[in-house]
Amino acid sequence: MIEAPFWHPAQTAAFLLDWDGVLAETSLDFGPIRDRYFGGRRVPLLEAAGHLPEAERRAFHRDIEALEIEGARQATLVPGADELIRWLNEKDLPWAVVSRNFRGAIEEAASRVGLSLPPVTLSRDSGPVKPDPEALWLASRRLGAEPKDCVFVGDFFYDLVGARRAGMRAVLVQRVETDWLEWADVAYPALTDLVDSLLEPEPLVPWEYRDLVRERGRRWLEKAWSVTVPLSGDDPSLDRRALEVAALGVGRLMVPEGATMTVSQWRSCSSWEPLWMGQDLLRALRHLLGGRYPFLEVLPGDADRFGDDGAFLLGAIRP
Repeated sequence: MIEAPFWHPAQTAAFLLDWDGVLAETSLDFGPIRDRYFGGRRVPLLEAAGHLPEAERRAFHRDIEALEIEGARQATLVPGADELIRWLNEKDLPWAVVSRNFRGAIEEAASRVGLSLPPVTLSRDSGPVKPDPEALWLASRRLGAEPKDCVFVGDFFYDLVGARRAGMRAVLVQRVETDWLEWADVAYPALTDLVDSLLEPEPLVPWEYRDLVRERGRRWLEKAWSVTVPLSGDDPSLDRRALEVAALGVGRLMVPEGATMTVSQWRSCSSWEPLWMGQDLLRALRHLLGGRYPFLEVLPGDADRFGDDGAFLLGAIRP
């Protein structure tokens, strides 16, 4: 069992998979469409098409659907796709396909390569498309999983950006582009490498602690994770203090039970919206920190018995 603060895709609750390039390879060339409608500029096609005049927009969608269908009719199975789906089914893990392609092309390619689409298959016909996080949140809701418990597996920049925006783990496969690596929790040169790793998982440093481990070492994170740091409920810099401590890899923060955010405290804390005034500090801190540090626990407790802010506990941590 791999325990926090480390992780591995094998221990996530649900998988979201890109379609083209991850399960099926259709080798689409969007160059002619970029030339025809956008002067060759590398713009996000679907989003940029929304700004075209209506007649051009209709023509764009006809052309891109025709291109996707042509690619789907020549689709091949990505090596490792069968093994990945078999592993997911054996582990009884829910999974979904989330694609920017239109549904007809996905179904055509699936038929061509002999894959059965899962019940949750989202295309651009389904609503917002990645990297809009709404697309990924919709998939996670339909799978019955919290976004923080999901992993998205993709082969393109939009997949990673969408996963990060949605608060999901991001896995890059097939195309290990150097400029994209800072967005991914982990990258595998090929889908088969991901499958091999799922069969023999090893503890990985999660994205949020990568810079910390690079600077201070893995042993620092292991020690820091065992520390509980209490925070003073009337600290005017509570948001900054909480973020600084969390960034050190501390595993638990403690907040005085029943403490609420005062107006003057809210004015001093730049990270919260007005709706948090008068709200429970425990809930506010969980909201503030949850997206950045999903493994971190924020617990109720009497901070006074640890001292005014508990920072002295950090003295026990050594690189």
